[in-house]
Amino acid sequence: MWPRSFGRLSFFGKKETLAIETLLKEAKMVEETIGLAEGVIKAASRGDWTLVEAESERVSRSEERVDVIHREGMVLISEGAFFAGIREDILNLMETIDNIADYSKDACRVIAQYPVGLEDYQAVFAADDPMSLIKKAEEAMSTLESCISKLFTNPRESVNLAMDVERKEEEGDEIKARLIKKIFQRRNSMDVLTLLELKDFVLWLDNVLDAIEAASDIAIVIAAKSGV
Repeated sequence: MWPRSFGRLSFFGKKETLAIETLLKEAKMVEETIGLAEGVIKAASRGDWTLVEAESERVSRSEERVDVIHREGMVLISEGAFFAGIREDILNLMETIDNIADYSKDACRVIAQYPVGLEDYQAVFAADDPMSLIKKAEEAMSTLESCISKLFTNPRESVNLAMDVERKEEEGDEIKARLIKKIFQRRNSMDVLTLLELKDFVLWLDNVLDAIEAASDIAIVIAAKSGV
């Protein structure tokens, strides 16, 4: 149950409550979308490109559900939820969370667009696997959800959680760097199309983490305005 007032901000009414509930619903659906990308990676690691395409479509359908929730939230905001000093921040947070699902979909579409030889895929990702990047994104997204849930009830804790998201994003950067290095170490034995596809796949996965971190930055701004 959300409080009817928070910090130094104005009256917290029904529209605000519904908007925050919708925002949390959107974040939860985004986390599920990220999780579905695991199926794409598992199928690719077995060289089953028919299954890769099927799993990629599951991610796309999940992203479409995120869009529906996102539009519901945008309507609530447009109808006057929150006062002007924070309304734009909430809109930016919703939009950035929606981008996370978009990037998850784009990453899966990249790897599904052209079958990569199993030998190339396994050789590149023998030591580090894209799954570790997805797992890190899931961890960061779960932390972001907790951060959002405490925005107006415990702003200080919300900021601490946002900082934890940033640490997870930095850990993801290290994983990305190792994966990209492995890809280019095999540049002489892979065709250019395969190299580019694998590189783009990793970079889109990294975009997922970057967007989660960007959302946490916006949450810090909102927490500051709600009375840290």
